[in-house]
Amino acid sequence: MSEPIYFDEELKKQWRFAYEQARADRERYFNWIKDEIKIAVDLINRYDKIYILGGLGARLLQASPNFFNQFIETYHGPDKEQAEDEKIVIDDEIEVLLEYAMNIASAGTNANSDIIPSQSNIDEIREQLSKIKFNVGFYEMSAENPSGETEFDHWLKLRVMEDALHVRGDGYHTHIAEVFKETFAPHDGFLIQYYGVSSTDIYETIQRFDVLVSSKIGNPFGASLAYDRIFRPDEIKIIENEPDELKKTEMKFRTMFGIREGNEDLYSEENRHTPTAIAFDNIEEYNRLFWVIPENDKQRKIFDLLSHQFGDNSAFLQGKFGGFPLGDSVIKTKPLIKVKDRYYCFSINLAFRNLFDITANLLQSADAVYYEQRFKGNTSPTSRDNFIELKTKELFSRFLPTVQFYHSLKYNIIEDGIPKEPELDILGIGTDTLYIIEVKAGELNKKHRRGALLGLKDRLKETVNEGSYQCFRVEKFIKDTAVPVFRYTDNNQGKTLIIDKSKDYQIIKISVTYEHLATVSVNLKYLIESGVLSDTYKWTWIVSLYDLMIFADMIDGEADFKEYLQNRLGLYERSDIEFHDEIDILGYFFENLFPLPKEKDNEIILIHSYKDDFDKYYTRTGVGMPGVIKPKKKRV
Repeated sequence: MSEPIYFDEELKKQWRFAYEQARADRERYFNWIKDEIKIAVDLINRYDKIYILGGLGARLLQASPNFFNQFIETYHGPDKEQAEDEKIVIDDEIEVLLEYAMNIASAGTNANSDIIPSQSNIDEIREQLSKIKFNVGFYEMSAENPSGETEFDHWLKLRVMEDALHVRGDGYHTHIAEVFKETFAPHDGFLIQYYGVSSTDIYETIQRFDVLVSSKIGNPFGASLAYDRIFRPDEIKIIENEPDELKKTEMKFRTMFGIREGNEDLYSEENRHTPTAIAFDNIEEYNRLFWVIPENDKQRKIFDLLSHQFGDNSAFLQGKFGGFPLGDSVIKTKPLIKVKDRYYCFSINLAFRNLFDITANLLQSADAVYYEQRFKGNTSPTSRDNFIELKTKELFSRFLPTVQFYHSLKYNIIEDGIPKEPELDILGIGTDTLYIIEVKAGELNKKHRRGALLGLKDRLKETVNEGSYQCFRVEKFIKDTAVPVFRYTDNNQGKTLIIDKSKDYQIIKISVTYEHLATVSVNLKYLIESGVLSDTYKWTWIVSLYDLMIFADMIDGEADFKEYLQNRLGLYERSDIEFHDEIDILGYFFENLFPLPKEKDNEIILIHSYKDDFDKYYTRTGVGMPGVIKPKKKRV
């Protein structure tokens, strides 16, 4: 594998030397990594783990967007310099390192619960975890291609593993929430029957973790959340309706300065009468900062379902790859740690990012048959697969309102001498364009994400290649048939749809995946070389559901969409482009940088970091900032 093209010559030289050393003695390098993991385990086990995880969790709080730090980013008042300390901290690693520390910490008991670490102790652990993470990635990157594998296979495996190792999310908060609610709402009756809670209860409780932790932060943002926790809506109404101002003030005073069930964590041991905020560097208060208390019986049920204890994750340190960051772990579906009668939420992101896995795991644990037949698959009208198809149709209808979309269409063909009746997921008919759309709900499992190449390639063939093939088959049917006829059902009535070939439609093929495969699907050349995708089917735009939701929000009409796809599909023929994300390409398009210049020898065009405007938009609207301007395509 070649060195990164953005390195200068000195760094490239160092990189090549390290690469050669890593390849020279694989066993020695592997054993060194294992020894470094033992050091990390020993360091974490020396102290009270609540404070180790609290130290990393405090750093994550500083690096996570909220209304206050996003406001400060845009603030230009006279005291702007004084607000610098309240800005968001840029730390791309902390979320990964905190979860890695949680995995190690929960693998054993909290034997030294009376020893509080210093900041230097916490920093030492963080640096050790970072070292391991880097070297695990470099160990995989520098591996020789096993017999029968190619450099393209190696690239494919690395891309998927890097996504998992760096905890890259599937989409923006608002889109994940939207898809979650619509996916699981049909199964609320089942969840209530078995657990006494609905998917909405689970979602709202996980959302509440953020408030329960952040309400103790020592800044105006934390104070506002603490106020909301202390003055509950029903009490505010009673207090504000009191006509006697003196009595109103007394009621507020008693409410604010009285410890009640559910807000004990707002008060320090030294001051049990006044809520006390916690500074990020106040290590001795981390046991209170990350203590979360359920506010009602439903929340308590959910807290218990989502909790594990120190020692429950022992399997993480076992086996040949024990302690490696991508090992099996309980924390993804049980993100809270319970210590005696207290619950701790050290990562405000972990539960939300695994929202789907948590809720799907509850369905599967309650009834495996229901999970397979009613939740997965397409035999039930309320299944996830059918939802994804209908959601895709809704999104296209939203940003292409002049196009008429139909779904679940059947047509007749003869293939290899055999009559067949295949199904097309979605067909869109515009004024001069046909949109052939297939939807694939296949997901990558844990083994795929850890680099199990054969299974990974098979799953990608089932999604990327199969979707592209089915689009190709429909296009061929339309072109080869004098009068192409599709059949579909609308309001329980069978209907036919005839394609008028006299209109000489442009045909656009699109394959939508439920799994966020952007890092591999953007580079079709490598997928073709690795045998995942047939070169015959490559002229299909492959996009994830979550990326499609961004297009539905941002694209201004069919003309822009078709212009984007024309330039986007043209990248398949280029060998001088480097990009890793579909939304970077959308950002490049919004900057009006297409069409690309002709290829030149030894020159690479980098399409990186062009999605930053979209990130800012969704981050700021996601935390509730008003007046955020949506990115627009620049016009000539």
